[in-house]
Amino acid sequence: MDHLKHEAVKVRAFDNIKSLYEADMNIRISTLEACEPQQLFSSEIQSLLVKTLDNLPPQTKDIFMLSRFGDKSNKEIAELYDLSVKAVEYHITKTIKILRIVLKDYLILILTLLISGR
Repeated sequence: MDHLKHEAVKVRAFDNIKSLYEADMNIRISTLEACEPQQLFSSEIQSLLVKTLDNLPPQTKDIFMLSRFGDKSNKEIAELYDLSVKAVEYHITKTIKILRIVLKDYLILILTLLISGR
């Protein structure tokens, strides 16, 4: 009789553990469904971009930022920094090579975000 009572306690404990596990899994699934993966990856990519640019020499970073985000031509940047256009192109190419390496794992996502217009 004691053995059967002990087995009943084990079954109830197992059922309670199973219920808690299922509730935990449902919460995890609903949390994942509530967040937008593209938004999470987009902010991660942006963070990597900022971190990578911050690790560049200041002049290289500034030249790249003016070129890509400041709508300045290579000639305008060259005049601003008293450099040749080729030197400006070098700094931009150097930055792009570094970004390709850092963001290589995100290439598919970046293309998806660009295509979807986000």
